[in-house]
Amino acid sequence: MKITPAQRTSIMIEWGKVCKDRGWKAGDRDLRLATFSELIGRPITSTDDVGRIDECTKLMKELRAMLGVSVQAAREGDDLTINRARVLRNQIAAEIIPCLEVYVEDVRGYIAAIMEDKNRWWKIDRPARDITIMDLDARPIQRRDGRMMPSQLEQLQYTLAARLNSLRNKAGQSIHVMRTLAGVPCNCSKCVSRRNNAALAALAGNGVDESLGESPF
Repeated sequence: MKITPAQRTSIMIEWGKVCKDRGWKAGDRDLRLATFSELIGRPITSTDDVGRIDECTKLMKELRAMLGVSVQAAREGDDLTINRARVLRNQIAAEIIPCLEVYVEDVRGYIAAIMEDKNRWWKIDRPARDITIMDLDARPIQRRDGRMMPSQLEQLQYTLAARLNSLRNKAGQSIHVMRTLAGVPCNCSKCVSRRNNAALAALAGNGVDESLGESPF
């Protein structure tokens, strides 16, 4: 998926800072696209072509590292799994866990049992405490035969999603009903359409023309 308008704005703000610091012309489109292509590791013809998660993260981190303002940015620019882990944890915490709470009384214990089983928690040198999603990472796992497996967090996400689907079906509820009960935004076509119409109405009320066309960036 491509970047959102908010992500594009953030990128352009950082780019403006870099240009000011280096004495470059911020409006030089060819320079911008050439630099962005080099930083994300593939050619792009528009800033809008930047990928929403990994590429956007890498580009932002690299731009900040160019300014020398963030050691953490430089480290995360080299290891994209750090941000990937953050995205997965947020998705589990903000969407899956609230839905599980509709059907499971002790969600914390429920998830801990799954993580302990998958990651052999008590069979390795770890503190005597419950495992949490902060103990899992987003690095792909290489098997002894050379094949690659999904990361710890991805495996947990897949398992929780499958368990949640089974619980929902057993309760005879639709995804819309489940997410509504959990207080999580629903992404069914009717709900998305309702939100889009509300957003367009808000833009019209603020005097914004939503048909301005493609971004010049």
